[in-house]
Amino acid sequence: MIKPWLYALLSLALLASLLLGACGASPEPAATSAPGEPAQATEPAASPAAEEPAEEEAPAGAGEGVTLRVGTTYIWDTANPAIGWYNYTLRYLLYDTLVEEAGISNFVPGLAESWEVSDDGLVWTFKIREGITFHDGTPCTAEDVAWSLNWTIENEVETFSFYLASFQEVAALDPTTLQVTLSEPVGNMEYLLMYVWILPRSVWEGMGPDEILEFEDLAAGIGTGPYKLVDWVEGEYLILEAYPDYWQGAPKVERVIWQEYATEDAIVQALLAGEVDVVYELPRTAIATLEGREDVGLAVMPSTVIDELIINSHEDGTQPASLNDPQVRLAIAHAIDKQQIVNVAFLGYAEPATGVIPRSMGDWYNSDLVDVPYDLDEGNRILDEAGFLDGDGDGVREDAEGNPLEYRLYAEDDATETRILEIISDGLAQIGISAPPTPMDEDSLIALYPDFDFDMILWGWGLDPDPDFAMLIFTCDQREEGGWNDSGYCDEEFDQMYHQQAVTVDREERRQIIWEMQQKLFDDRAYIVLDYEEWVQAYRSDRFTGFGLKTGDILWKSSFLPATPVQ
Repeated sequence: MIKPWLYALLSLALLASLLLGACGASPEPAATSAPGEPAQATEPAASPAAEEPAEEEAPAGAGEGVTLRVGTTYIWDTANPAIGWYNYTLRYLLYDTLVEEAGISNFVPGLAESWEVSDDGLVWTFKIREGITFHDGTPCTAEDVAWSLNWTIENEVETFSFYLASFQEVAALDPTTLQVTLSEPVGNMEYLLMYVWILPRSVWEGMGPDEILEFEDLAAGIGTGPYKLVDWVEGEYLILEAYPDYWQGAPKVERVIWQEYATEDAIVQALLAGEVDVVYELPRTAIATLEGREDVGLAVMPSTVIDELIINSHEDGTQPASLNDPQVRLAIAHAIDKQQIVNVAFLGYAEPATGVIPRSMGDWYNSDLVDVPYDLDEGNRILDEAGFLDGDGDGVREDAEGNPLEYRLYAEDDATETRILEIISDGLAQIGISAPPTPMDEDSLIALYPDFDFDMILWGWGLDPDPDFAMLIFTCDQREEGGWNDSGYCDEEFDQMYHQQAVTVDREERRQIIWEMQQKLFDDRAYIVLDYEEWVQAYRSDRFTGFGLKTGDILWKSSFLPATPVQ
């Protein structure tokens, strides 16, 4: 499943280059998600002895100043931001953007302290903060910001250049004034800019395309962010040190060490033993173990993670013709017990979903959507009236040509996904549809997407904090190789609505379009969205306090910087 922060896993798979994770996901997705993924529920191990990483001694320099340790099952894929999709949380501690996220869909000034836009929506002028420097001491002026943005566009940096698709010209008018000219208005400039890191020309200038892709030096971590990258041993640990000249002031936590563990259970045991201070991805079954402890704090937060059942909608896909029938899709929706999924797979730390946009995204969420209720009798009635009958009495319905309603139901081979598959499969069996749960490894699962060689897949997204991306993944051109469309859905009216919302500057007008798009997707059922996940993390409250919760991640820059050691 693609999970928060690393949702690009799917994109990379389709691009036939790398497997992502968020985010969603961490497809961390990555699986992000975005692109390590959120922890899946597993029972805490009785002893961590056999599961802790071989590197048990503190990394060099770990004893100096105030150090916070983060336990995770995967740190990231590369230090190179031009090709790195994993762990955006970590990367935002290294790099700044012109605009930052201080809460889901809440954008605030970053390197740009203010901005204004022309009446026609085509020219944006940004006031760049004075006195900012990169970690190597070189200045970051409007000229340097312009260079970075132009470098991103010219080199088609795969991780974030697509956010600048409408940028026609970028120029510095003086050391503190940046001007951006667009090819067409955009209604979400702040969102677009929060994903584009400003990188130093002292590191990247003069590199050719191949050199950019192959650059793996720690200097790739140089930015203007609150922390400097000082060490990384793949599969073991990563060390950040506070940047004393950070423009918001030096962080109170002087050192952050990300420590990699073999399993989520081992991380929980490390937290209890005082070996780590934050569990980045907390298994939900570990919550009961940690609740009530005076030395451990639990952070339960809304997220932009959705889990969905993808129904193959490509006209050239390999799904049976019966699966394209709107009545069959409606009956399937009636047979899925979303509340059971929330209770069993997520132990209540999620909510049943309706549309693609989660409730955490505020008024972008279409609260007028009325979900299809779990109702097996209604599902059976719909199929009966549509002529799908069990003619041979084997418990599986057939279409008019005698083809059984037998579908391939896939998901990643993971404990949580397997539980969800079983719930879906059991419900479908009770309305005469055969869909045996079939878990498979991640590589095999993602390989099905380019040719749309599947019937139904359980998947997930860690969505961006603006609705644009959640709508983009259903557009026709995203079905091409390297695109984001995983369902094969293509509708001309929807595409027109997508372009309209993209160029609509008035927020209320844009919101109305987004609501209409959600309704259309809900009715067409390329996805049956199952749940909106909550994000759960744990930390040593006897050592640290002051974490923010609004971003859905206590290690996200705006949530982490207020954290202080307990005196």
